[in-house]
Amino acid sequence: MAEDIPERSLYARIGGQTAVFKLADQFYKVMQREAELLDLLAMHPHKLTRSRKKLAQYLCQWFGGPSLFGENYMSAQWMRQRHQHLQIGFEERDQWLRCMHLAMQDLGYDDALRHSLGQKFFQLAGFVRTTV
Repeated sequence: MAEDIPERSLYARIGGQTAVFKLADQFYKVMQREAELLDLLAMHPHKLTRSRKKLAQYLCQWFGGPSLFGENYMSAQWMRQRHQHLQIGFEERDQWLRCMHLAMQDLGYDDALRHSLGQKFFQLAGFVRTTV
């Protein structure tokens, strides 16, 4: 049975589940390779396997794809609570956005797709900010 995904969803535009998982993987590779992002990396567990999977599952669902993350965990309030224990200010928000930008660039996303995703990522990153 084929997935019933709207053709113009971000999920479809990216290229589906495999492409979203690639984006999540590349996001963490960028975080590990860029010296200016090491503070952001330090906010994550030493082993990133689970973080990669959870980010990919969240993004699949958030972009309009299959419900891999679970409906109970997709609310904006849950996302904010999940990050409440971290000190996420403007600098950390911008580092997270830089990771995503570089990951999309590394994967060769066209300008239009990077712009669409960038707007969505900016909203998410701003929402989980915990400090001013």
